[in-house]
Amino acid sequence: MAQTPRLAGGSAMIPGWNKDDIDECGTNTHKCGVNAKCINKKGSYQCQCESGYHRKGNTNKFTPTDNKEQNKCEDIDECDINTHKCGANAKCKNTPGSYQCQCESGYRRKDNTTEFTDEFTPTDNKEQNKCDDINECKELTNPCGPKSVCNNKPGFFKCSCQDGYTDLLQNDTAHTQCVVCKEGDGDKKSCDSNDSFQCALDDFISSLTPLCAQLVNDHSKKIQQLLDQLNGIFSRMSRQSLEERLKSTGKVLKQAERLARNLSRLNHENITLTSNNRQIELRTQKGSRRSRMISVKSKRSRLEVDPNTAAADSTDDFPLVGFLEYNSLAPLLEGAPIVGGSNSSPVILISPVISTFLSREDTSSLNQSIRFRLEHTAINSTIDPNRTTCAFWSQDDTAWSTAGCITLESSEQETNCSCVHMTSFAILMAVNNVEEIVKSWPLTLITLIGLSVSIICLSLCIITFIFCRSLRGTRNTIHTHLCLSLFLGHCTFLLGINAHNNPVACSVVAGLLHTFYLASFCWMSLEGVELYLMLVQVFNTHLKKRYLLLIGYGVPLAIVAISASVYPAGYGTQLHCWLSLERSFIWSFMGPVCVILLVNSGIFVLTVWKLAEKMSQINPEMEKYRRIRSLTVTAVAQLSILGCCWVFGFLQFSSSSLFFAYAFSILNTLQGLQIFILHCLMSKKVRADYSRWLSAIARCKAPTYSEFTSTSQSQTQTRNKLKDSSI
Repeated sequence: MAQTPRLAGGSAMIPGWNKDDIDECGTNTHKCGVNAKCINKKGSYQCQCESGYHRKGNTNKFTPTDNKEQNKCEDIDECDINTHKCGANAKCKNTPGSYQCQCESGYRRKDNTTEFTDEFTPTDNKEQNKCDDINECKELTNPCGPKSVCNNKPGFFKCSCQDGYTDLLQNDTAHTQCVVCKEGDGDKKSCDSNDSFQCALDDFISSLTPLCAQLVNDHSKKIQQLLDQLNGIFSRMSRQSLEERLKSTGKVLKQAERLARNLSRLNHENITLTSNNRQIELRTQKGSRRSRMISVKSKRSRLEVDPNTAAADSTDDFPLVGFLEYNSLAPLLEGAPIVGGSNSSPVILISPVISTFLSREDTSSLNQSIRFRLEHTAINSTIDPNRTTCAFWSQDDTAWSTAGCITLESSEQETNCSCVHMTSFAILMAVNNVEEIVKSWPLTLITLIGLSVSIICLSLCIITFIFCRSLRGTRNTIHTHLCLSLFLGHCTFLLGINAHNNPVACSVVAGLLHTFYLASFCWMSLEGVELYLMLVQVFNTHLKKRYLLLIGYGVPLAIVAISASVYPAGYGTQLHCWLSLERSFIWSFMGPVCVILLVNSGIFVLTVWKLAEKMSQINPEMEKYRRIRSLTVTAVAQLSILGCCWVFGFLQFSSSSLFFAYAFSILNTLQGLQIFILHCLMSKKVRADYSRWLSAIARCKAPTYSEFTSTSQSQTQTRNKLKDSSI
């Protein structure tokens, strides 16, 4: 008989031992694996799988071996072997060691313990293990919307429209609200020209939503109304600021695309319609699933879509493809940036804008890419295929974007693109000629050096005209303010022309430049008028100083004020702080300049003609006429340089822009220098005063009036003092 073991000292027995058996389960010396429990037996033990588990071979009890893998138990998938108790409309969901029953979508457990989607542990009661249909039509409040009928189906519900009505937005599908039509216009007031743009847009959408009573009629009239009313909406938007205009354009494009799609789907025939002004077209094409590609085209655009991509669902055997083509959106989208692009790289729209749509509503991500071709429209710049880009209008960014689009092929006439989504597309071209002008470092260097020289010369002229006692009279006042206007304009140009990162400061700089340079032309024109009056008037008649100031500064300020009130966004661009080319705003400067140059040229022609007529006769005032002749030659030279300078400045926006930009910069630097030479260095009186000033400086003492005017006084004693002062 076996002896009972004892601990050292003989005080206690080892756990799991008795006089008859060793308990391997109690001493944890068994070999039962994961999810298996040990069952002790006399003289031995067995392993038994826990509930919901079994050993490979579907055994529940087993004698362990030395192979650990054979001693563990695995989960029983009741769902897979179909031993679960889940009833009708309930699906089995396996869990470790057990399983759960889950009601299918649209069903719930009979005892209403939970709502709609129900998960439960099955019991032995079969009635409690099944799920019953949910009647959404009774339990939900008007799930389909007005003028619709809810039809309950096993597991789901379906919306359909009442007799005599049609679903305007989409096919009848489960869980889809039925938006049908509007009951009537009632007494709704239409927006007038003073109402907000949003009011006009809402009125536009409402007017194009079919009346319920008219849905059975031909929809081509509604579609024609859509095209014609779009022109009025776009015309209203042209008066908005850049930011508002771009946001409004995106809204209109989206709403017009939605309305065109809805109305086109109600029409059973292919559509080819054009607005009254021929600027907007609608083209649709219904194809077959058996065709390789559905193609719709106009004179300038072509769109190709795979029929399976265009179909709304698997039951749509005749999918729809269409687009709205806009041929006059360039002015509204001018100045729009590109997402991820540089502000110093502007682009221009060189094609129509097409808003595309399909039978399917969600076109944000297509399984197969679409292809489209857009013809380039006539613009002033030469088309460079290497600078063209396929882009779409992103309403979220209020900008162009190229995400999801690639350029397949581009020529001078057209560009082919491919995109994986559908929206409003266009072809853009980078305008690098302006960028080259702005970034040309030789041109920048010429401008900095030339304007600095011009500013120095203008400063010397202003000092001379103010402090030189030998120069007095109306012409001297005109010359002083002419130089002052150019001086302030050049200083503003150097300090602020590149402040385009601050829109407010940039607008102020552009406004100041507009004012100062217009003022310089006004003062130049006043000199021509003064010369003519000196020649034709019998008595010495001159323009009064208050009239000079009113014309010299009042006219430019009035022009700038009117321009700013009409189009405030025209001051400052993305490249420089000058007048914008958008909406031909540059003509608020070039227009007055051209008028002044033409009028001044006419005055000088009359002056020279009258002067030649008088000098051909024997006249006691011959000396006076010789002086007027000299002054006229000087004024004509001044007009030529100043006028030619801004002619080249205007021409730098043409195809030969870089050449004219260099010509403008060089002539612009000569303005101060030529005034200093013509009116200071070529004047004997001024040279004499300069000589006396330099002599006084060399002797380190200030000149007195008698020292540098004694010669002038002795000369004027023999002449008519009034005539000298007037000239």
